[in-house]
Amino acid sequence: MKKIIIAVSLLAPACAGARGFEFTGKLDLFGGQYFFEKQSGAFNGYGSFDAQLAKSYSSSSGFFVSARSIYTGFKQVNELSGGGTLFQQSMDNSLGAKWIKRFEGGFSLKPRIGAKNQLFRETKDEKWGCGLYDFWRYEAGLTLERKTRLGLSTPWLYQLSWDVYSTRYTRFKSLASQYGQELSAPDPGSRVLDTITNQFSYESELDLPGFMKADLFAALSLIDYPDQKVINSAGSYLSSKRSDSYQALNLGLSKRFNDLDALGGIRPVLGVTAGLANLISNQNHLDTDPKHLKFIRSYYDYWETRLAPNAQFTFLSSGLITRLGYEFAARRYVERLAQESDGVYASGRLAQYSSSVSFEAVYPLARPLDLKLQGSWAVSRSNTRYEQVYRYNYESAMYFAGLEWRF
Repeated sequence: MKKIIIAVSLLAPACAGARGFEFTGKLDLFGGQYFFEKQSGAFNGYGSFDAQLAKSYSSSSGFFVSARSIYTGFKQVNELSGGGTLFQQSMDNSLGAKWIKRFEGGFSLKPRIGAKNQLFRETKDEKWGCGLYDFWRYEAGLTLERKTRLGLSTPWLYQLSWDVYSTRYTRFKSLASQYGQELSAPDPGSRVLDTITNQFSYESELDLPGFMKADLFAALSLIDYPDQKVINSAGSYLSSKRSDSYQALNLGLSKRFNDLDALGGIRPVLGVTAGLANLISNQNHLDTDPKHLKFIRSYYDYWETRLAPNAQFTFLSSGLITRLGYEFAARRYVERLAQESDGVYASGRLAQYSSSVSFEAVYPLARPLDLKLQGSWAVSRSNTRYEQVYRYNYESAMYFAGLEWRF
């Protein structure tokens, strides 16, 4: 992240002076503490850097370049391969470019390309760049956008997008593929986490009367695993490869209410988001432990629902902005069974429930500088107790305070 900040900082004066270029961005630097499973971590940091460079060639065309770098210094559970995996620290860097071409009738065409690199440290003594789950993701996409109106007073923006993602885990290879011949074991493939994804999505925003806003997002993702073979009940790997289909639907609604007279004026905005998603996969699972030999078909299939109310209060006299959010999610696996702590299978299907509360306060110190305070608490509970592979049950909390510089 440091190298990207230095490079963009050196580029900024030149871009600002160049005719037709617009350079914007922000830098967040926080210090704080995390708590995981009733254990407190040492004082650590979080940093986020975003930069955008825009160039307009005419009123109907231009390009947009963006760079982002994030460092997370506290424990987190990320879902990477079918369940939650615990990491101590992570770093996320991305770079992208987008071309914008506008046409008559409110239409715009936006092709884009990009790359993303994410690094994970599972232990404190692990070196950066040596993580088992480090990956590169290469992206390309095409968006058709239209700005129009419903009736005379309702602005409406909608987008149709096709995006392609190629993800490669640079260090992850299955042990069975490396030693399978020596052990006379079946070969599941080598880079079993690498994927190629085609995502088709629709996004819509409506500015409704009465300071209300509604948005909708629907997506279909077709995920292919080019080097992961499908396993059968006999423990053999078929020639066919794993293929997943992920569907998501999110609906959001927010409303700005009349200003309150208290404390020099308070502007409240309340909102709620609801989501429904499911995953369908042709991959199965065979537990070869003799104590509980079990074959589970469609091991990764699940349904998930989410509900997330939120509130924002802007104090007009001081400029203070506070945000409060809550999210509840329930995931039910279609075929995956719950297990006892010793691995014995129960009769019920695995279910996971998670709740989180987040808080943020932003206070303007000067025109480009804000003081920010963030905090969150999250808990995940499940009817399974076996967690040698994935984390299903955990509780975490964090608080961070720092500065945001906007340029």
